[in-house]
Amino acid sequence: MQLPRGWYVLAASHEVKSGKPLSLRVLGRDLVFWRNEGKLVVMADRCPHRSASLSLGRLRQGCIECPFHGFRFSAEGDCKHIPETGKGAENLKVEVLACLERHGFIWHYYGSAAPSGEPPWFEELGAETGLVYSERCHTWPMHITRCVENQLDYAHLPFVHANTIGGNLDVSRSVEFELDAETIKFYPGGKKAPVSGISFIFPAFWRLAIVPGRFMQMIAFVPVDDNETRIYLRGYQKFVTLPVLSDLFGLLVQAQNSVILNQDRAVVLSQKPANVMAAGDENLYQSDRGIAHFRKLWADRLLANCQ
Repeated sequence: MQLPRGWYVLAASHEVKSGKPLSLRVLGRDLVFWRNEGKLVVMADRCPHRSASLSLGRLRQGCIECPFHGFRFSAEGDCKHIPETGKGAENLKVEVLACLERHGFIWHYYGSAAPSGEPPWFEELGAETGLVYSERCHTWPMHITRCVENQLDYAHLPFVHANTIGGNLDVSRSVEFELDAETIKFYPGGKKAPVSGISFIFPAFWRLAIVPGRFMQMIAFVPVDDNETRIYLRGYQKFVTLPVLSDLFGLLVQAQNSVILNQDRAVVLSQKPANVMAAGDENLYQSDRGIAHFRKLWADRLLANCQ
C-alpha cells in the first residue's frame, strides 16, 4: 500500500490467543500473529520454502511450524528445523515486523525505522483515568482515507443521522478548528461547549468527547489494503465500571454505535474514487476544513516517503 509514514494499529491484543496463530491482512500484506511464551510475534504469513501460509500451521517448541512440510521458524524468523535434514537452515528466514502492544492494541510503525518513544495516544483515555471501554470491530470495503474523512465531517450529521445523533445540529453555525502537523481538532458546539469536541491524531486515530472525562468514543482505523479498512470502535465510560455490569453496558453502547456507523456505511461506500488522493475534482466548503487539512497532511507525507 501507499501510506504515509507513521504508527498504525494492526489488531487488538485480545485477538491473538496463546497457542494459536492468527492470520490477518494488514497494510496490504498477509501477516501471521502468534505468541511465544506470551510475547507477541508478527511475521510475514509465507513460508520461504514453498510459500504456504504459516498461519495454517501449529506452534511447537517456541516456533511456528509450516503446515506443508513441517519447517519450523523461531520468533526471530530463523529456520530452526527441517524434518528431512534434522537441522535448521541459515538461508531460510521469515520477515518479522517490529511491533508494540499498548492500550490493548498491537502497533507497527510503517515506513523507515520506528522513532524512539511511544505510539501516539489520547491522554484523556489513559488507564489512570479509571475509564473502562467496550470494543467492536467493523470492516468496510473502502480505502482508509474515505473512512477517516467520514469522522472528520460534522456537516453530514443532520442528514445521515437525522433519527440518531444529528437531528439538532445546525450546520450553519461557525465551528472552531485547531490544525497542526499532527492533529485535527474541532468543536461543532463552539469551544466553550466542547462536549462534542473531536480530536484526530494523524494518520489514523479519532476521538469524540461526548461527556469529557466520563463518556468518549475512540476509533483506530486499520488499513487492510487499498480496498478494505477495519474500524476498531471503542466506547470509554465511567458511569458503570463494575466488571459484569460494565460488560453489559458496553454491549448497549456498541449496539448503538453499530446503528450509527451503519448509517454512515452506505453513503461512504458510494463515494468514488475510493482513495481521496484521486479525488481532485471535489469542491470543499468551510465545514470541510478538517478534511482539507487531512488531505494535505496525507499528500505531504506520501511525498516525503519518496524523498
